[in-house]
Order: sequence, then structure tokens, then C-alpha cells
Amino acid sequence: MFVRIIRFLRPTFFAMIAFALIVGAGGVIQVARDSNGPHRARSDALAGLQNMNLSGIVLPGPALSPDEVVRLQLAGLGNPRSDGIGVLQCFVLASPGNRAATGPLDRFGKMVRRGPFQCLANQRACLVGRPHIVEHTARVIVTIVDQQAQIHAFTFVLARQASPPFADCWMTEAVWPSFPADEPKATPAA
Repeated sequence: MFVRIIRFLRPTFFAMIAFALIVGAGGVIQVARDSNGPHRARSDALAGLQNMNLSGIVLPGPALSPDEVVRLQLAGLGNPRSDGIGVLQCFVLASPGNRAATGPLDRFGKMVRRGPFQCLANQRACLVGRPHIVEHTARVIVTIVDQQAQIHAFTFVLARQASPPFADCWMTEAVWPSFPADEPKATPAA
């Protein structure tokens, strides 16, 4: 039971660690790195984060609209840097339930860079639609033109979170391909 709880909360802990680094808690990690003993393993796991410039990461906030969240996630996925900072931007705006299902971060990164989602990271053009909001749920249609001039559409489903620390924040619950480019195309009738 305890192990399941830890696995469930791992993405949230990662987001909290990223937040701590952003606000200047990098010294805590340095202390852990310099010490021997049980803190050493934690330090090694966070060494990659310590070397990243996390000041550009936008954290969830009640002021962000659903379409702004989607635009930030798309910008993150389109970030060409190889250190994973763009995937981290996308990950921190995913809801806790989404992160629990798709995380941890390295697994999430592989998922969004392959299969039907790979065009999100390698887009030629992008159009983010207006959010359709019903109560605490929003749907945003995103149209992507990839590098091969194929058109892809995705539905981003966001929810206004009810629980702290994300209360009143729009966060992405799911992303569905609406129609993949490799679907057979119907020939127009004459």
C-alpha cells in the first residue's frame, strides 16, 4: 500500500522539487551532493535538474486560461533543447492524475516524443482553438501541420483543479488525437 502511494505521488514530488529549484532552493541539493550517506542517491537523481535553468518554467496558476496552458505545453514540447526542459514545462502543467498515469518524467518524455504525439514536438505550424468550457472542464482543439505537411488534430481536455496545491488551476487531464495523418483519406466525390 505504501509503495503504491509513493508511486502515485512521485510526479507531484518531482513538480515540487522543480518549484523549489525555481525559487532558489538549489543550495539544498548542493548540500545533499556534498554529503555522504543516504542523501547521496537523492542528489544523483536530481543532478540533471540542478544544471538546468528552470527560471523559464511556468508553473500552474489560477490566472492561466485553458488555451494559455495548452500554448505553454506546446511551446515546451517544441523546445529543441536536449536537456528535457521543454518536456518538464509540459509535465508540470499536466494534472496530478495525468502525471500519475503517464509519469514519471522520463516515461512521459518518451511518450510525447513518439507515436501520434511526435508531431507536437516537430511542428511546422500550429493553431490553438478557443476553449470550450463547461463547468470545470475545458476542451481545446489543436491543429498541427508537421514537417511533412501532414495535418494532425488533437483534443486537449483540461480540468480546473479542486485540491491544493493546484486549486483553481487549469491543468491538462488528457490529450487525444482527433484524426491522425495516417488515416486513409476519402476521395472527394465529383
